[in-house]
Amino acid sequence: MRLRVMTYNIKFLALDAAAARRVVRAEKPDVLLLQETPRWVLGRWRTRAFARSVGLEVVAGGIAGRACAIAVAPHLLTQVVEGRGVAFEPRWVRFRTGWPTPRGYAYVRLARRVADGASGADSSGTEPSGTDVPRPGTRGAGPDDVLTLVSVHFSAQPPSRAVHVPVYRALAAREAPDVVVGGDLNENPRGPSVVALQPPLRDADPAQAPTQPVTAPRSRLDGFLVGDTVTVRSVRVPDGPDVLVGSDHRPAVLELEW
Repeated sequence: MRLRVMTYNIKFLALDAAAARRVVRAEKPDVLLLQETPRWVLGRWRTRAFARSVGLEVVAGGIAGRACAIAVAPHLLTQVVEGRGVAFEPRWVRFRTGWPTPRGYAYVRLARRVADGASGADSSGTEPSGTDVPRPGTRGAGPDDVLTLVSVHFSAQPPSRAVHVPVYRALAAREAPDVVVGGDLNENPRGPSVVALQPPLRDADPAQAPTQPVTAPRSRLDGFLVGDTVTVRSVRVPDGPDVLVGSDHRPAVLELEW
């Protein structure tokens, strides 16, 4: 299986949303890992509308994703085994620790191939109540036939990242070796939280270009960590006028073979 995976912090679509859409369309990802998706009453609707405007369908996220979400191209919908948002920090944490963003992540499991009798993912965009956003897809796929892709947004505060490290270590250990973790890591590649996940994961491309600040990038805060079964073909950081105004982060695009 070959996939193009894009991670993009879209800043709640509060900057130039049209430019952000053009950035995604230009890259034509099979899987889009989103961070800082729109919140509040219309947040999930706006996230689904954004995904559909670039030819994708949201399959994981929701309230529990804490503004992390995942969308996939239509040709992958029948290979979606499961998609969920996972909250690991309650909303009231912001009152206790000075208004940080409560954290969670989103993940989707893709089967290597469509099994006989697969029902296909629900592409209606309707999300059930509760903390999870399950999406039924391929039936009967064994653990060796499923690739897990995770959208994460690490805290911007070092003390909070340190507290969250055990959550991400458990996630990495559970999903490895068939896993891709991508997102806004809020830390350079040799930061302690990123290093703590290696092994079982590895940096997809130690030479990847920086992503932040968007106008003159110096720090590589956005990127990918992958498991041993994932072959990295390339990691690119797009540039151009739309990239400069669509968000305050540059996206990163991973070409992989699994």
